Amino acid sequence: MNLQELLNSQMDFASLAALGRRGWDWWTDELSGLLPAAWRARLSSRPRLLAEQVSPGAWRFWRDGHATQEGLAPPDAGSAVGLLLPPRAVLAREVAAPRMPAADVRRMLALDIDRLSPLAPELIHFDIEVVDRAAADGGRRAVVGIVPRDAAAALLAAARARGLAPVAMGVRTDGASLEPRFNFLPAVLAAAGEARTGRARLYWAAAVFGLLLLNVAVLVGRDMADVARLRGVAEAQAPMVNTVLGLRRRVEAEERRRAELLARGRRSDPLRMLDALSQAVPPGAWVQHLEWNGQTLRIVGFRRPDIDMAAAIRGSGAFTNPRLLGREGAAASGPAPMNPFDITADARPVVRP
Repeated sequence: MNLQELLNSQMDFASLAALGRRGWDWWTDELSGLLPAAWRARLSSRPRLLAEQVSPGAWRFWRDGHATQEGLAPPDAGSAVGLLLPPRAVLAREVAAPRMPAADVRRMLALDIDRLSPLAPELIHFDIEVVDRAAADGGRRAVVGIVPRDAAAALLAAARARGLAPVAMGVRTDGASLEPRFNFLPAVLAAAGEARTGRARLYWAAAVFGLLLLNVAVLVGRDMADVARLRGVAEAQAPMVNTVLGLRRRVEAEERRRAELLARGRRSDPLRMLDALSQAVPPGAWVQHLEWNGQTLRIVGFRRPDIDMAAAIRGSGAFTNPRLLGREGAAASGPAPMNPFDITADARPVVRP
Protein backbone atom coordinates (compact mmCIF):
# COMPACT_ATOMS: atom_id res chain seq x y z
CA MET A 1 0.00 0.00 0.00
CA ASN A 2 1.47 3.30 -1.09
CA LEU A 3 0.83 6.72 0.46
CA GLN A 4 -1.94 7.64 -2.00
CA GLU A 5 -3.82 4.41 -1.34
CA LEU A 6 -3.39 4.89 2.41
CA LEU A 7 -4.85 8.41 2.25
CA ASN A 8 -7.79 7.26 0.09
CA SER A 9 -8.61 4.23 2.26
CA GLN A 10 -11.09 4.16 5.13
CA MET A 11 -9.28 2.72 8.15
CA ASP A 12 -10.11 2.89 11.83
CA PHE A 13 -7.65 3.57 14.62
CA ALA A 14 -7.07 -0.12 15.33
CA SER A 15 -6.14 -0.79 11.69
CA LEU A 16 -3.80 2.17 11.65
CA ALA A 17 -2.19 0.97 14.88
CA ALA A 18 -1.72 -2.52 13.43
CA LEU A 19 -0.22 -1.03 10.28
CA GLY A 20 2.15 1.05 12.40
CA ARG A 21 3.21 -2.04 14.38
CA ARG A 22 3.92 -3.94 11.17
CA GLY A 23 5.98 -1.04 9.88
CA TRP A 24 7.89 -0.88 13.17
CA ASP A 25 8.55 -4.63 13.07
CA TRP A 26 9.80 -4.38 9.48
CA TRP A 27 12.11 -1.49 10.34
CA THR A 28 13.60 -3.22 13.40
CA ASP A 29 14.11 -6.40 11.38
CA GLU A 30 15.95 -4.43 8.70
CA LEU A 31 18.16 -2.75 11.31
CA SER A 32 18.86 -6.01 13.11
CA GLY A 33 19.96 -7.57 9.84
CA LEU A 34 22.77 -5.02 9.63
CA LEU A 35 24.22 -5.99 13.02
CA PRO A 36 26.84 -8.70 13.58
CA ALA A 37 25.58 -12.13 14.59
CA ALA A 38 26.91 -11.77 18.16
CA TRP A 39 25.04 -8.50 18.62
CA ARG A 40 21.83 -9.97 17.21
CA ALA A 41 22.06 -12.81 19.70
CA ARG A 42 22.36 -10.37 22.60
CA LEU A 43 19.48 -8.19 21.40
CA SER A 44 17.21 -11.08 20.50
CA SER A 45 14.11 -11.82 22.55
CA ARG A 46 15.15 -15.46 23.05
CA PRO A 47 14.73 -16.13 26.79
CA ARG A 48 17.10 -18.00 29.09
CA LEU A 49 14.20 -20.05 30.53
CA LEU A 50 12.54 -22.66 28.29
CA ALA A 51 9.33 -24.53 29.02
CA GLU A 52 7.85 -27.63 27.36
CA GLN A 53 4.44 -29.14 28.06
CA VAL A 54 4.92 -32.89 28.46
CA SER A 55 1.27 -33.55 29.27
CA PRO A 56 -1.82 -31.54 30.22
CA GLY A 57 -0.88 -29.70 33.41
CA ALA A 58 2.74 -31.03 33.46
CA TRP A 59 5.73 -28.96 32.32
CA ARG A 60 9.46 -29.32 32.05
CA PHE A 61 11.77 -26.33 32.42
CA TRP A 62 15.34 -25.61 31.36
CA ARG A 63 17.45 -22.64 32.40
CA ASP A 64 20.58 -21.93 30.36
CA GLY A 65 20.44 -25.48 28.98
CA HIS A 66 20.16 -27.18 32.38
CA ALA A 67 16.97 -28.92 33.47
CA THR A 68 15.24 -27.77 36.63
CA GLN A 69 13.25 -29.99 38.94
CA GLU A 70 10.67 -31.77 36.80
CA GLY A 71 7.07 -30.94 37.47
CA LEU A 72 7.81 -27.83 39.54
CA ALA A 73 7.04 -24.25 38.62
CA PRO A 74 9.93 -22.08 37.46
CA PRO A 75 11.92 -20.32 40.20
CA ASP A 76 10.22 -16.97 39.52
CA ALA A 77 6.51 -17.16 38.85
CA GLY A 78 5.56 -14.96 35.90
CA SER A 79 9.09 -15.04 34.45
CA ALA A 80 9.55 -14.66 30.72
CA VAL A 81 9.81 -18.10 29.13
CA GLY A 82 10.20 -19.55 25.70
CA LEU A 83 7.68 -22.23 24.80
CA LEU A 84 8.90 -25.38 23.07
CA LEU A 85 6.74 -27.33 20.65
CA PRO A 86 7.53 -30.99 20.12
CA PRO A 87 9.23 -31.76 16.79
CA ARG A 88 6.24 -33.81 15.59
CA ALA A 89 3.97 -30.73 15.89
CA VAL A 90 5.96 -28.67 13.35
CA LEU A 91 6.44 -29.36 9.66
CA ALA A 92 9.85 -28.17 8.43
CA ARG A 93 11.00 -28.13 4.84
CA GLU A 94 14.01 -26.61 3.13
CA VAL A 95 13.59 -24.36 0.10
CA ALA A 96 15.85 -22.25 -2.08
CA ALA A 97 16.07 -18.56 -1.24
CA PRO A 98 17.86 -15.67 -2.94
CA ARG A 99 20.53 -13.70 -1.18
CA MET A 100 18.43 -10.97 0.37
CA PRO A 101 17.49 -9.90 3.92
CA ALA A 102 15.49 -12.36 6.00
CA ALA A 103 12.50 -10.01 6.07
CA ASP A 104 12.38 -9.97 2.25
CA VAL A 105 12.71 -13.77 2.14
CA ARG A 106 9.83 -14.02 4.62
CA ARG A 107 7.60 -11.81 2.49
CA MET A 108 8.53 -13.76 -0.64
CA LEU A 109 7.74 -17.12 0.93
CA ALA A 110 4.48 -15.77 2.38
CA LEU A 111 3.21 -15.37 -1.19
CA ASP A 112 4.00 -19.04 -1.87
CA ILE A 113 3.01 -20.55 1.48
CA ASP A 114 -0.10 -22.26 0.03
CA ARG A 115 2.22 -24.41 -2.12
CA LEU A 116 4.66 -25.13 0.70
CA SER A 117 2.02 -26.12 3.27
CA PRO A 118 -0.39 -29.10 3.17
CA LEU A 119 -2.92 -26.95 5.06
CA ALA A 120 -4.64 -23.76 3.98
CA PRO A 121 -2.80 -20.53 4.86
CA GLU A 122 -5.57 -19.43 7.22
CA LEU A 123 -5.07 -22.60 9.32
CA ILE A 124 -1.33 -22.30 9.95
CA HIS A 125 1.44 -20.09 11.29
CA PHE A 126 4.85 -20.16 9.68
CA ASP A 127 8.34 -18.87 10.28
CA ILE A 128 11.60 -19.13 8.37
CA GLU A 129 15.22 -19.68 9.26
CA VAL A 130 17.80 -18.68 6.66
CA VAL A 131 20.68 -21.13 6.40
CA ASP A 132 23.95 -19.37 5.60
CA ARG A 133 25.45 -21.90 3.27
CA ALA A 134 25.97 -21.45 -0.44
CA ALA A 135 23.70 -23.28 -2.83
CA ALA A 136 24.51 -24.53 -6.29
CA ASP A 137 22.91 -21.51 -7.91
CA GLY A 138 24.81 -19.04 -5.71
CA GLY A 139 21.83 -18.38 -3.43
CA ARG A 140 21.00 -19.65 0.02
CA ARG A 141 18.68 -22.17 1.61
CA ALA A 142 15.83 -21.32 3.96
CA VAL A 143 14.00 -23.68 6.32
CA VAL A 144 10.26 -23.03 6.57
CA GLY A 145 8.52 -24.11 9.78
CA ILE A 146 4.75 -24.62 9.72
CA VAL A 147 2.55 -25.18 12.80
CA PRO A 148 -1.27 -25.48 12.96
CA ARG A 149 -2.91 -22.42 14.45
CA ASP A 150 -5.03 -24.35 16.92
CA ALA A 151 -1.98 -26.18 18.35
CA ALA A 152 -0.04 -22.93 18.80
CA ALA A 153 -3.04 -21.16 20.37
CA ALA A 154 -3.66 -24.08 22.74
CA LEU A 155 -0.02 -24.09 23.90
CA LEU A 156 -0.11 -20.32 24.50
CA ALA A 157 -3.35 -20.56 26.49
CA ALA A 158 -2.01 -23.44 28.60
CA ALA A 159 1.18 -21.53 29.38
CA ARG A 160 -0.73 -18.45 30.48
CA ALA A 161 -3.04 -20.57 32.60
CA ARG A 162 0.09 -21.98 34.31
CA GLY A 163 1.17 -18.41 35.17
CA LEU A 164 3.91 -18.18 32.58
CA ALA A 165 4.71 -15.14 30.45
CA PRO A 166 5.68 -16.46 27.00
CA VAL A 167 7.98 -14.26 24.93
CA ALA A 168 8.85 -16.79 22.22
CA MET A 169 7.49 -20.03 20.77
CA GLY A 170 9.74 -22.39 18.86
CA VAL A 171 10.27 -26.06 18.27
CA ARG A 172 12.68 -28.25 20.20
CA THR A 173 15.31 -29.78 17.95
CA ASP A 174 16.02 -33.48 18.02
CA GLY A 175 19.04 -34.56 20.01
CA ALA A 176 20.73 -33.07 23.04
CA SER A 177 20.59 -29.45 21.83
CA LEU A 178 17.85 -27.33 23.39
CA GLU A 179 18.36 -24.38 21.07
CA PRO A 180 14.85 -23.74 19.69
CA ARG A 181 14.21 -23.12 16.04
CA PHE A 182 11.76 -20.58 14.63
CA ASN A 183 9.57 -18.20 16.60
CA PHE A 184 5.85 -18.52 15.95
CA LEU A 185 4.76 -16.26 18.81
CA PRO A 186 4.63 -12.99 16.78
CA ALA A 187 2.30 -14.62 14.25
CA VAL A 188 0.14 -16.10 17.04
CA LEU A 189 -0.17 -12.75 18.79
CA ALA A 190 -0.88 -10.95 15.51
CA ALA A 191 -3.67 -13.40 14.71
CA ALA A 192 -5.12 -12.78 18.18
CA GLY A 193 -4.86 -9.00 17.76
CA GLU A 194 -2.18 -8.60 20.43
CA ALA A 195 1.06 -6.64 20.20
CA ARG A 196 4.31 -8.55 20.28
CA THR A 197 6.34 -8.10 23.44
CA GLY A 198 9.97 -8.79 24.05
CA ARG A 199 13.25 -7.29 24.99
CA ALA A 200 14.20 -6.61 21.41
CA ARG A 201 11.34 -4.13 20.97
CA LEU A 202 12.32 -2.36 24.15
CA TYR A 203 15.97 -2.31 23.11
CA TRP A 204 15.16 -0.94 19.69
CA ALA A 205 12.75 1.65 21.08
CA ALA A 206 15.36 2.77 23.59
CA ALA A 207 18.01 2.86 20.87
CA VAL A 208 15.83 4.91 18.52
CA PHE A 209 14.84 7.29 21.31
CA GLY A 210 18.46 7.61 22.39
CA LEU A 211 19.61 8.30 18.83
CA LEU A 212 16.86 10.87 18.45
CA LEU A 213 17.97 12.64 21.62
CA LEU A 214 21.58 12.40 20.46
CA ASN A 215 20.70 13.98 17.11
CA VAL A 216 18.81 16.78 18.83
CA ALA A 217 21.70 17.34 21.24
CA VAL A 218 24.22 17.38 18.38
CA LEU A 219 22.12 19.85 16.37
CA VAL A 220 21.63 22.11 19.39
CA GLY A 221 25.34 21.92 20.21
CA ARG A 222 26.29 22.76 16.63
CA ASP A 223 23.89 25.70 16.59
CA MET A 224 25.29 26.97 19.88
CA ALA A 225 28.84 26.63 18.58
CA ASP A 226 27.94 28.43 15.35
CA VAL A 227 26.24 31.25 17.25
CA ALA A 228 29.25 31.59 19.56
CA ARG A 229 31.62 31.63 16.59
CA LEU A 230 29.56 34.28 14.79
CA ARG A 231 29.40 36.34 17.97
CA GLY A 232 33.17 36.18 18.29
CA VAL A 233 33.66 37.18 14.64
CA ALA A 234 31.21 40.07 15.05
CA GLU A 235 32.91 41.29 18.21
CA ALA A 236 36.34 41.05 16.56
CA GLN A 237 35.17 43.09 13.56
CA ALA A 238 33.13 45.61 15.57
CA PRO A 239 35.89 48.35 15.60
CA MET A 240 36.39 48.05 11.85
CA VAL A 241 32.63 48.09 11.24
CA ASN A 242 32.20 51.17 13.41
CA THR A 243 35.01 52.91 11.52
CA VAL A 244 33.43 52.04 8.16
CA LEU A 245 29.99 53.19 9.33
CA GLY A 246 31.43 56.49 10.58
CA LEU A 247 33.22 57.02 7.27
CA ARG A 248 30.02 56.23 5.41
CA ARG A 249 28.07 58.78 7.47
CA ARG A 250 30.71 61.44 6.76
CA VAL A 251 30.66 60.67 3.04
CA GLU A 252 26.86 60.86 2.92
CA ALA A 253 26.90 64.17 4.83
CA GLU A 254 29.48 65.55 2.39
CA GLU A 255 27.38 64.39 -0.57
CA ARG A 256 24.32 66.16 0.86
CA ARG A 257 26.32 69.34 1.49
CA ARG A 258 27.68 69.34 -2.06
CA ALA A 259 24.23 68.73 -3.50
CA GLU A 260 22.87 71.67 -1.54
CA LEU A 261 25.73 73.88 -2.73
CA LEU A 262 25.12 72.88 -6.34
CA ALA A 263 21.38 73.52 -6.00
CA ARG A 264 22.04 76.88 -4.37
CA GLY A 265 24.50 77.74 -7.13
CA ARG A 266 21.99 76.82 -9.81
CA ARG A 267 19.36 78.96 -8.12
CA SER A 268 21.66 81.99 -7.69
CA ASP A 269 23.50 81.76 -11.01
CA PRO A 270 23.38 85.34 -12.47
CA LEU A 271 23.98 84.15 -16.02
CA ARG A 272 20.97 81.88 -15.81
CA MET A 273 18.94 84.74 -14.35
CA LEU A 274 20.05 87.17 -17.06
CA ASP A 275 19.27 84.66 -19.81
CA ALA A 276 15.80 84.03 -18.45
CA LEU A 277 15.17 87.77 -17.93
CA SER A 278 16.33 88.69 -21.44
CA GLN A 279 13.85 86.19 -22.86
CA ALA A 280 11.04 87.31 -20.54
CA VAL A 281 11.25 91.09 -21.17
CA PRO A 282 9.21 91.74 -24.30
CA PRO A 283 10.15 94.27 -27.00
CA GLY A 284 8.96 97.73 -26.04
CA ALA A 285 10.27 97.47 -22.46
CA TRP A 286 13.60 98.72 -21.15
CA VAL A 287 15.30 97.83 -17.90
CA GLN A 288 17.21 100.61 -16.19
CA HIS A 289 17.93 99.09 -12.81
CA LEU A 290 18.38 95.43 -11.80
CA GLU A 291 18.91 93.89 -8.38
CA TRP A 292 19.57 90.16 -7.79
CA ASN A 293 20.49 88.48 -4.47
CA GLY A 294 20.29 84.91 -5.66
CA GLN A 295 16.64 84.48 -4.67
CA THR A 296 14.77 87.70 -5.33
CA LEU A 297 14.83 89.76 -8.54
CA ARG A 298 13.95 93.44 -8.79
CA ILE A 299 13.81 95.30 -12.10
CA VAL A 300 13.03 98.98 -12.68
CA GLY A 301 12.43 100.51 -16.13
CA PHE A 302 9.94 101.74 -18.71
CA ARG A 303 7.38 99.95 -20.85
CA ARG A 304 4.76 100.73 -23.41
CA PRO A 305 1.26 101.09 -22.01
CA ASP A 306 0.06 97.89 -23.74
CA ILE A 307 2.71 95.67 -22.10
CA ASP A 308 1.96 93.76 -18.88
CA MET A 309 5.36 93.22 -17.28
CA ALA A 310 4.01 91.07 -14.42
CA ALA A 311 2.46 88.63 -16.90
CA ALA A 312 5.65 88.59 -18.97
CA ILE A 313 7.80 87.81 -15.92
CA ARG A 314 5.38 85.09 -14.76
CA GLY A 315 5.26 83.52 -18.22
CA SER A 316 9.00 83.11 -18.40
CA GLY A 317 8.85 80.06 -16.12
CA ALA A 318 12.00 81.12 -14.25
CA PHE A 319 10.30 83.43 -11.74
CA THR A 320 7.21 83.24 -9.57
CA ASN A 321 5.06 85.64 -7.60
CA PRO A 322 5.76 88.86 -9.56
CA ARG A 323 4.42 91.94 -7.74
CA LEU A 324 4.54 95.70 -8.21
CA LEU A 325 6.39 97.88 -5.73
CA GLY A 326 4.40 101.11 -5.24
CA ARG A 327 2.23 102.81 -7.84
CA GLU A 328 3.45 103.25 -11.37
CA GLY A 329 4.40 106.81 -12.22
CA ALA A 330 3.07 108.99 -14.99
CA ALA A 331 4.01 108.30 -18.54
CA ALA A 332 7.27 109.73 -19.71
CA SER A 333 7.13 112.54 -22.29
CA GLY A 334 8.34 111.91 -25.76
CA PRO A 335 7.26 110.80 -29.21
CA ALA A 336 5.88 107.54 -27.76
CA PRO A 337 4.36 107.52 -24.29
CA MET A 338 6.20 105.18 -21.81
CA ASN A 339 5.10 104.01 -18.36
CA PRO A 340 7.61 103.27 -15.59
CA PHE A 341 7.52 99.96 -13.73
CA ASP A 342 9.10 98.59 -10.56
CA ILE A 343 8.58 94.80 -10.19
CA THR A 344 10.02 92.20 -7.87
CA ALA A 345 9.78 88.38 -8.29
CA ASP A 346 11.14 85.23 -6.71
CA ALA A 347 13.34 82.68 -8.46
CA ARG A 348 11.59 79.39 -9.19
CA PRO A 349 13.27 76.48 -7.34
CA VAL A 350 15.37 74.29 -9.60
CA VAL A 351 14.00 70.76 -9.83
CA ARG A 352 16.81 68.24 -9.30
CA PRO A 353 16.93 65.48 -11.93
